[in-house]
Amino acid sequence: MNVFLFLLMAIPPAASATVVTAIAAKPRLGALYRSRLLAKGDDPADVSTIRIPDQDIHGHLLEKLFAHKSASHRGLTHARRAILYFHRPANEHQENIDPDHPRYAELAKATFHALSVPHQEIAALAHRCTQQVLKDVWHADATSRVLRLMDLAVPVTSRIMFELIFGDVPSQEHVALIDRSARDSMRISKGLRHSTNISARLELLGLLRAKVTECGGCPGIFGRDSTLDTDSRAKHLQGVFFHTGVIQLSECVCHTVLAASRHAHIVERVIQRDTRYLDHVLSETLRLYPLHATIQRLVVDEVCLSPTVTIPSGTQLLVDIGRHQRMGHTEPDTFAPERWEQRNRADGGFVGFGRGRRKCPAERFSRAAAAVIVQELLSTFAVHAPIRHTRALEGGGLCCLAPLGSPETSGIRFKKLLVRTRDRAERLAFSAVQLVCLPLTAREVRRLPHGTDTRPHRT
Repeated sequence: MNVFLFLLMAIPPAASATVVTAIAAKPRLGALYRSRLLAKGDDPADVSTIRIPDQDIHGHLLEKLFAHKSASHRGLTHARRAILYFHRPANEHQENIDPDHPRYAELAKATFHALSVPHQEIAALAHRCTQQVLKDVWHADATSRVLRLMDLAVPVTSRIMFELIFGDVPSQEHVALIDRSARDSMRISKGLRHSTNISARLELLGLLRAKVTECGGCPGIFGRDSTLDTDSRAKHLQGVFFHTGVIQLSECVCHTVLAASRHAHIVERVIQRDTRYLDHVLSETLRLYPLHATIQRLVVDEVCLSPTVTIPSGTQLLVDIGRHQRMGHTEPDTFAPERWEQRNRADGGFVGFGRGRRKCPAERFSRAAAAVIVQELLSTFAVHAPIRHTRALEGGGLCCLAPLGSPETSGIRFKKLLVRTRDRAERLAFSAVQLVCLPLTAREVRRLPHGTDTRPHRT
């Protein structure tokens, strides 16, 4: 009897430990666990879902479907509500509404105006912001330091977005608030934290309302005849630039630095300011580490892709970006920017910024800014990152930085060992936290109504 009770008590902890270890050892298991939880909900019974690429829809057929105007809607399924949950309170993000929404064109136009900056100005802005953050974070007499690349990237991109939108240098308090808001959202979306408290994001929204009012409604972005009120303008700016913009540009920079730093010949060409090659490095990074694991679409009208493949109206599409971008390449899991020297992005199946009507409008801006930030970091530091590099980037790019050209001392070797050991320990801790937090987050998402209102308010 005692043995039976002992086994009864031991099985749940043992099972939990096994699951945690499996998720820590296999990143794809963690990603699958997260996506299944957040996609499992009370969707209408008449909504059919297709996960692609599959045996019928892949390659050019997938890209044709991706670019079709009838497959550019978001819908109101559970998967879409999960995105709305992570974007709170910036529910007027143009990515959360469909092209036939009465305010979609106005919001898209505002985004376009904000991003219509000459390449030289983008480069100068990114350079200035990067140098300021390095001055604040890195002490001149430091020989090496263990930190997370996100600790550099998020403040840099926060400064970039603030100056881009308001044409003013942010204070340290403003940068810290944007940083705190972005990290809060990142931790929750990765399952590293669960909380219904979005005070940091609400505080940032209050700051943006005040800045929009101070700037007279930001007419250079929204136009002088815009019907959007101050709250709607602030929410749009928060969603597009200070949420998605800061998070995704920061992750792009971190992924690129981590991936490139493991190849001395790539770092050398980047340092030599080979801009064309650096663009290939960015493409290869986003091929292997796409900023979105999946992209969700709703087919509103029947789409005929070929004589044998037709997608019926009302079908929900879940596109596995990582799997698609590995198809059709030799050695698809190898980081090889050279593959893009003989192949353009369209022919190579690259959809890192989407396709069709929902293509990301910030591709030009993001590539220009990320290229400068990556070049500045790799030209300044030797990056030692003996960690497992995954798309989710839960550890924020833990690494040891040393001034470029400095010898590898015993102190640096010790810090590399510390980074490796700490990364392994954190993987187990993150897996345990995700096992608890992701179901709680999924429960909160299921509480959102299907008809979540994302319509901007009129004045």
